[in-house]
Amino acid sequence: MRGALRQESVRLRTVGSTWWLSAGSLVVTLVGAVAFTLTAASSTAGRTGAEGVLGDQQSFAQVLSSASQLTPLLMGLLGVFAFGHDYRHGTIRPVLTGVPRRGVLAAARLLGVTLWAAAVGLVCVAGSAAVVAALGSGRFAAGVGFGDGATLRVAAGTVLYIMLIALLGTAFGWLLRNIPAAVSLLFALPLVAEPIVRGVLSIDTLDAVAGIGRFLPFGAGAQLYAYSTQIDPTVPAAFRNDLSPWAGGLTLAAVTGVLLTAALLLFQRRDA
Repeated sequence: MRGALRQESVRLRTVGSTWWLSAGSLVVTLVGAVAFTLTAASSTAGRTGAEGVLGDQQSFAQVLSSASQLTPLLMGLLGVFAFGHDYRHGTIRPVLTGVPRRGVLAAARLLGVTLWAAAVGLVCVAGSAAVVAALGSGRFAAGVGFGDGATLRVAAGTVLYIMLIALLGTAFGWLLRNIPAAVSLLFALPLVAEPIVRGVLSIDTLDAVAGIGRFLPFGAGAQLYAYSTQIDPTVPAAFRNDLSPWAGGLTLAAVTGVLLTAALLLFQRRDA
């Protein structure tokens, strides 16, 4: 196992895409954090309907969750490449020669992706905290800050969401063994497929099953970094993300776990 972990460490550190994706994650997070900090007052006003107010605790938490905007998909790409690069470039056979026990290789790859995604998530959340500390003076109401329990949960949930999407990307690349197909699936599911499914479930004749929309994996997982799960009655049932953070996170984790298990079973039975 130690040899497999060393191999994975070398792979992650020497593949250029690892550093580009990590740097891109930090850049887009900081840009988002700056934007959310500067617009905290208007965000609060738009949500509460009160004019002339400063940013509230929920707007403060939104800054800390800036990494949830694009970083999960970038780390999902990191996951896709974990096995995708080997199949694309034909290096899977030499890799298996060096680590012939497939279960050990799989465990090392999954652990490497998880830890790297967690590290990137923590750095991004810390960067968001630095932005709000530097630019937030006078933009938030008195008493708003880092001590709020829900805000700390949002920060932790953001990191956990990034980790889960990285593992989901790993499952896609591992199952499909084709980078373009896996990348397309990674982006199409949250950006195209889930909105379409929710739209279909919003049809009046499907009211009885509209609640299924809350269990779509990407939307459900997003509850991990939701500050509040208060239901807006004006939002169609299919578009309501009213699961608790734990329920939403477990939904995404369950889907990810099933796909990873399927990928591992196929990995054990398929030819390299």
